[in-house]
Amino acid sequence: MVAVLAARSRTMSAMSVYKESASSVPTRCPSCRGAVIQRLPGRTRSFIWIHCFYCNRTWKRRLDDPRSSPDGELTGDVFVVTTGGARCSLGSVVLNAIPEEALKKHLERRMAGGERESRKLPREIAAVAATLEKTRAEENRLWTIQKADPDNLRKLKAWSVVYNKTKAITKQLEDLQAQRQRLISGEHFFQDLPSPISSATTSADGKFTLAIPRDGRYGIVARVSRELPGDMQKCFWFVWVSLDGVHSKRLRLNNDNMAGAGSPDSALG
Repeated sequence: MVAVLAARSRTMSAMSVYKESASSVPTRCPSCRGAVIQRLPGRTRSFIWIHCFYCNRTWKRRLDDPRSSPDGELTGDVFVVTTGGARCSLGSVVLNAIPEEALKKHLERRMAGGERESRKLPREIAAVAATLEKTRAEENRLWTIQKADPDNLRKLKAWSVVYNKTKAITKQLEDLQAQRQRLISGEHFFQDLPSPISSATTSADGKFTLAIPRDGRYGIVARVSRELPGDMQKCFWFVWVSLDGVHSKRLRLNNDNMAGAGSPDSALG
């Protein structure tokens, strides 16, 4: 009976070590941040060995050290204060964590593309605006002629053709002006973002928990476009964060650190 109990005790102890080691396996390589990693066979009671297929790195990890996990938590909430002074918590907002180097390269690429477009747009806008001015003058001239002879269908048709042309050129000018505005907005930089290492969605009250590595700096990227009390808002966030080795930190995304607010933590400067 004693032998049976001892054997059972050893079995339970082995299962405990196995469960602990399985639950302690990290989800990401601390060196290259690759997510394809494998716990190697064989272990002691204190260590397990892990291999990364991305950078071919092998390292050991203590089973009894909770701080050995490369991941920590970024918690917080997302809200905006409307022009009327009301605070609105934003639910269903997706937050993405992107490594610093990847996000910097993306922003530099989008900035360079935006500058090239910005140099061309003023010339295009000026040319379309000049054409619109001439077309409006012709429309006004034909309208004056048509009013003097309202039953003349030929004159009415001539005015109608130029009127429709004026509408089309006006729309073209508005599109170019909107394009110029987008080039300096968060929407331009949000296109073609690099793949995030982790994502989270805010709850109905705007709260979130996002897993990110303890080491390194990451860009937290989010956007929202919805009707809020009193106005319609499009909000973009590109905010640098770092856990600095600690288990968790808090972050609030709000009016103070959204794109264009001039926050020192903004990745857009």
